[in-house]
Amino acid sequence: MAVSTFILLGLLVVIPSVLSCRPGPPPHCHEWHIGINRVNPRGAVVYGYANVPIHQGSSSSAHGQVHGSRVFGGPYSGAQTVGGNLNYQHNNGVHGSVGATHTRGVGNSFSASAGGSGRLGPGTLSVGGGASTIPGSSRVQGQVGATYSVPLP
Repeated sequence: MAVSTFILLGLLVVIPSVLSCRPGPPPHCHEWHIGINRVNPRGAVVYGYANVPIHQGSSSSAHGQVHGSRVFGGPYSGAQTVGGNLNYQHNNGVHGSVGATHTRGVGNSFSASAGGSGRLGPGTLSVGGGASTIPGSSRVQGQVGATYSVPLP
């Protein structure tokens, strides 16, 4: 427990000093947040996330996210979740993401999604889907969807 507490407190110091914004609109801006909330009774949860642009080209972009939380005190003391995601988007409408999260005492969960959209006749067709594992299990759940929208005259 002392090691994970040290790591979490270290992140509170390191993340703000490493992440910064370059001039310009997102996705040039690194986004991060660290907070503390009360957990009843007699506990507190420290949480944080960071969004970091990995690639920004003229036709595509990729972003990485990390997130985590830890409970101190109270009946849920020691509960901890950490994870990350990688997202990709292309100007032609293709997009996708993969992610993983570990919850202490429960296990790992993994997720992935992909989709695309484009002009079709007078409207736009969007198709996408995703799948994820149930934490601590090899069972998979998912969904697929499509929409077609036509602007009104």
